[in-house]
Amino acid sequence: MILSLSTRTIDPDITVVELSGRITIGRESGQIESTILKALNEGAKKFILDVSHVTFIDSTGIGIVAYCFGKISQAGAAARVAGAKGLVMDVFHLTRMDAVLKFVPTVEEAVTGLNES
Repeated sequence: MILSLSTRTIDPDITVVELSGRITIGRESGQIESTILKALNEGAKKFILDVSHVTFIDSTGIGIVAYCFGKISQAGAAARVAGAKGLVMDVFHLTRMDAVLKFVPTVEEAVTGLNES
């Protein structure tokens, strides 16, 4: 399955970017960057990247996630990755991204963490 993306706002100031499918090289993955940048330009300050329905991520996907988190940090915003499991979490671990980004099991736990920070 190719990448699909949707966004929603919860807990009035948290933007959830829900991803499903594969985050790999290709035009579809560019949607993640443009979605994050658009939300930042609109004043969003808290993000959750929900990857619970992502089945595969390659080095391009890792790069896009790292770039987006860098932009979020530069803007003084906060973010969490929610729902990474299996092969997807393994790739984040192998690339040591799990030491740089904040991972939580669920969107609900990400909301709690963002509201406490």
